[in-house]
Amino acid sequence: MKKLLLAVACIALVGLAPNAFAAQVAFHGTFDNQVGIYNDQANFFKHTGTALDRTTDQFFAVKYRLRTELSTDDNAIKGVFGLEVGADKFGSAIPYSGDQTGDIELRFAYTDFMLGPGRLKFGLQGWTVNPYVWKENAAAIHWGASAGSIDYEVGFARGNEHQNTSSSDAFIQDEDALMGRVNFGIGDGSKAGVFVLYQMANPSSATPAAINSNDWYYKQFQDHDASLWTVGVDGKLQTAGPLFVNWDLLYQNGKIENVTFTDSVSGVTNTTDSDFDLSAYFAHVDVGVKMGKMTLTYTGWYASGDNNAADSDFDAFLATDVDMNASIIFMEGGYTNDTFYTDRPYIFDKGMFFNRLGCDFQATDKTKVGGAVIYAQTAEDMEYTDSNGVARSSSDLGIELDAYVSYQMYKNLEIALNAGYLFSGDAMDFFETTKNGSSDENVFRSTAHFLYKF
Repeated sequence: MKKLLLAVACIALVGLAPNAFAAQVAFHGTFDNQVGIYNDQANFFKHTGTALDRTTDQFFAVKYRLRTELSTDDNAIKGVFGLEVGADKFGSAIPYSGDQTGDIELRFAYTDFMLGPGRLKFGLQGWTVNPYVWKENAAAIHWGASAGSIDYEVGFARGNEHQNTSSSDAFIQDEDALMGRVNFGIGDGSKAGVFVLYQMANPSSATPAAINSNDWYYKQFQDHDASLWTVGVDGKLQTAGPLFVNWDLLYQNGKIENVTFTDSVSGVTNTTDSDFDLSAYFAHVDVGVKMGKMTLTYTGWYASGDNNAADSDFDAFLATDVDMNASIIFMEGGYTNDTFYTDRPYIFDKGMFFNRLGCDFQATDKTKVGGAVIYAQTAEDMEYTDSNGVARSSSDLGIELDAYVSYQMYKNLEIALNAGYLFSGDAMDFFETTKNGSSDENVFRSTAHFLYKF
């Protein structure tokens, strides 16, 4: 019956599609030329092993994206295809003579066409549920429409295909997701939205999947059973004056089963439980004020964390696929944005309490400068054993100072430089080569880029 319904749905889509002819072609791209000027704790930005060991480094890289869009004259149908050369470093992925293919990725491959009162997109496309749980490209089917001040959308995405190999396999055992969202216009430049995301997986694996808190990221799980719900409200408020507010509030509930879990910080492996209940939440707010050429913004968020690896509950907020750039040290805030510690809004499965006060100033028509002060903590303590066998515990990640300057040399060419310095808190002792319970290593990073967009 499921197979019959799937076939009927596909035939119905073909029958509903109107005819359209002729085509227009548009070509777009970003040529991002990146420089890692200086890192004094370079291994920290590789997110592997012992990180704070005073290793210094510098590098050059290119990250080029090209996108072709073909559409009918009436825009009833549009096809999009895009490729990326992903942050390939000089002398590594691009050695002598350039005699290597480098890191060439498929970025977009989808068809977008009018269907009923809205549009349907089928293929590899931009996929947004919420910036803190899932906002990236995904292989998906998405339909969206508008009715007055209300936008609504539904979508299906598949993150991992599990091919059936036995007659006993479930008809659907893949990592799939269903999403629904409604956005409401609440005034000029303001909106509020509500969404629901359901994620499921049933690979029928005989061996429990091994997951750990270092990779506490849904897209990195493999061969697990899951039934997860994420519901949330988000939006933005632009007042008649200089004040603006953005907000997100998310709650997660469900099950992750047939897994063996290890806490990468404490080293504890849960040998008792293989099925876990997930209950987690996330809250975020931006409060800003525009004063002429200057904008002041406070950004704060709280991602819940887990404090007991030995029980059958997961209390840590779990992102699926996101890109966070609020910090140069911890996240993708550097212009070398494929070299970073994490792209998630938390550390391990310990969550995060993040506070940032930023200032942006339009110094001239072509020059912009800014800076930020960040205080970050994990939501739950990092509990570990130091180099002398002493139990340690801390949530203090430290105070970070960031600064940047950007210059629009030409209409489509930006030159920018930034830097971040972390006065490490005691929780950063976990990352040090010799652990003694207190932070001994601060972290500095400076990056630049020449960005051509067309």
